[in-house]
Amino acid sequence: MTGENESCSAGPIPMSYLGCLSYILQEWTGVEHIGDYLSYAFFLVWVLFPLAVVFILPGVIVMLFYISILLLHIYKRKNELKEAYSHDVWIGAREMLATLWDGHGRIWHGYELHGVENIPKGPGLVVFYHGATPVDYIYFMARLHMVAKRRCHVVADHFVFRLPG
Repeated sequence: MTGENESCSAGPIPMSYLGCLSYILQEWTGVEHIGDYLSYAFFLVWVLFPLAVVFILPGVIVMLFYISILLLHIYKRKNELKEAYSHDVWIGAREMLATLWDGHGRIWHGYELHGVENIPKGPGLVVFYHGATPVDYIYFMARLHMVAKRRCHVVADHFVFRLPG
């Protein structure tokens, strides 16, 4: 397979897919030298792509916050009757949200948790740095829950308690 389009390579000079696309667009729009415009457009896409990623990541994090809150409200309404007869109805909700946030941390940031076996069985103190948002704490809690089936309580800045949910 040569990587050429059959309809464009049927002429006297075979051309690539991009050449064929620019030829078709030039015939369709009537604009001469449309390949130059396309190469400029591709250049702008590559230059502005990091800027788009910078704005997409915070949007995804905020969206995951609200999806988590929505899922917890749905879970609470669904299991109101079960709560009267069972010991802890929130086990399923914790598993669901831990899986959601653990997947986000691993995909977007490559988040890993090492040394869980060194955390004592009784009370302990975990001190770590967090940036402008408490996302690293959420990743830590999700991964700790997934690996060790343990919960950790937090002493945090006032910002954490301003988050909805």
